[in-house]
Amino acid sequence: MNNSNIPLTPKECDVSNFPYMPIEIDRLLNSETWILGDDSEKVASMTLWLKSWSQVPAASIPNNDKMLAHLSGMGTKWKKVKDHVLRGWVDGGDGRLYHHVVAEKALEAWIEKLANAISGAHGNAKRWSIEIDTSELEGQLCDAVYRLKSIAPQSKALTKKIAKMVESRSQPVSGGDTDPNSQGIAIESKENVNRIDINKHTQGANQKSEQDDSWKPDSNFLLNVIRESMGAHAESILSMSDYQFHLGNFNAHWENRPDLTENQRTRKFAVWLIGEFKKQSSGNQQGKPRNKSQSINLNVNDDWNNQPKDDQPFHGTVQLPEGMI
Repeated sequence: MNNSNIPLTPKECDVSNFPYMPIEIDRLLNSETWILGDDSEKVASMTLWLKSWSQVPAASIPNNDKMLAHLSGMGTKWKKVKDHVLRGWVDGGDGRLYHHVVAEKALEAWIEKLANAISGAHGNAKRWSIEIDTSELEGQLCDAVYRLKSIAPQSKALTKKIAKMVESRSQPVSGGDTDPNSQGIAIESKENVNRIDINKHTQGANQKSEQDDSWKPDSNFLLNVIRESMGAHAESILSMSDYQFHLGNFNAHWENRPDLTENQRTRKFAVWLIGEFKKQSSGNQQGKPRNKSQSINLNVNDDWNNQPKDDQPFHGTVQLPEGMI
């Protein structure tokens, strides 16, 4: 166990709602912790890795032997396996131990969670024409990106659009020989908080690039798919004035499903557009002004004016059924 004095994940990092922890099988099976450990040490090591995933901060465990004996499931055997099980864990200086590999996976999930939250907030703000302050989320995102870059620069998460955007718009806190943050991690402090505000940046090349990289459907295929259920209304749906807005919301909603085929994604977008078109059509019908010639008459007696009036005396013979008198 080493001493880093810097938590590998931020204090608010919570990925407990991610039910699966990514595990690189070859990396695990070829690690010294796994190869050199006996059965009890392997079980305890794996248990602590998994337990740390749902802790807050994620990828951390309490630096307390009684707690570790309980969390690892080793009980009274903890001291026997402790030295081997804690290989790869570092002291964060906050009373907790952090694991580099678990922290890498946790930060990747945390970045995804923050990016989705920011994207959703921006979409809702545009949809409802309201202002939503996302500066705190953006500060946490910037911090997470640079923490991940410091411990796992090879992470694929750093090649995604949101991470590239953060790196291009903000610079990490620079470390030095006398700087306790020598790794250059963007940590929160009263003196220096590394934050970005996407809302304050002008629409430059980065935003244009981000938009160009987003998924766009094949217009002819999309038109044919919509025609299957909407017929002649298909052209009206594709010509909606807020088509691009709906496309942006759709991409943000399905951003984390790269497994979708082009066919599946296009059909889902078609359903999305049809739903939005029906909402607009319903709203337009409800909002149409009533024709002046169709003014509402509140006099209930007027309805009798159109009824046939026949109050003349009757002259004739009426046949009554037998037995009626």
